[in-house]
Amino acid sequence: MIKKYIHLLTIYSLLAAVNLSAEVNVITTVTDLRYISEQIGKNKIKVESMIRGFDDPHYVMTRPDFLVKLSEADVFCQVGLDLEIAWAPLLLQQSRNSKIQKGQNGFCDASVGVSILGKPTVQVDRSMGDMHILGNPHYILDPVNAIQVANNIMTTFQRVDPDNSDFYQKNYDEFREKLIKLTKEEMKSFQPYFGSKVAVFHDEFLYLANRFKFNANLTLEERPGIPPSGRYLEQVIKNMKANNIKVILLSTVNNPEFAEYVASKVPESVILIMPTSVNAIPEAKTYEDVIKLSLKKIKEALDKTKTIGIKK
Repeated sequence: MIKKYIHLLTIYSLLAAVNLSAEVNVITTVTDLRYISEQIGKNKIKVESMIRGFDDPHYVMTRPDFLVKLSEADVFCQVGLDLEIAWAPLLLQQSRNSKIQKGQNGFCDASVGVSILGKPTVQVDRSMGDMHILGNPHYILDPVNAIQVANNIMTTFQRVDPDNSDFYQKNYDEFREKLIKLTKEEMKSFQPYFGSKVAVFHDEFLYLANRFKFNANLTLEERPGIPPSGRYLEQVIKNMKANNIKVILLSTVNNPEFAEYVASKVPESVILIMPTSVNAIPEAKTYEDVIKLSLKKIKEALDKTKTIGIKK
């Protein structure tokens, strides 16, 4: 009888040890959130992004394994601001996982507390394209916003796994200091380029431009999600020539055809494929890489085209 008791006690102890060492299962929509989650959770979590860095988060072809992963998740983290509205809400509902539904401990909206830019000032309708009525959702390209994102992720982990609350806080503090240092260094390096003007295809560089004080207001996309007309592109070409704009920023998901047409009409112009998220291009292995590479590409292009610090 004593042997049997000892045997059961050993089993219970092993099960308790397994439970204490269990990882928090985290699913994020995009690679930036996966990377930041890794910095906060480290070995206490297992994290996976639903899409790759070079995928378009606006439009995602869902797969059956998405539901399997969500059904087993302890935490679900999204960019929010309707960026993933075309696919994420339905998947969440179909996952039948109560822990990660909106309002529950395992649901993380990374946009909470972020200062949002680009909110529409007029009533929005479908004729205006795929407008984001809650504001521009590409806020993670500002490292100051990434700090707030990290805070949101930390507090979610603390809700789900309170026993490791101090561990998550320590990792957040270290990551925060790293991003503060990155921002200060890159601001100093980019200072000679303040006021420079670039063109973009989609309005996804607004936060990067706002933080590092360059102008990215000229878009080749007439209306979000709708191919630009030839007439509109001619206006873009005239604008670029009049304002000496010779740098065009694209993400990996943008159709380069329209930028190539514009560039062919604007002498000495340069098209840049930008690393808008972690793993969007092979060199962008970390979030810090994304910021450094983005600004380095822009600086080099402005130098090459001699369009540094063009004022309004």
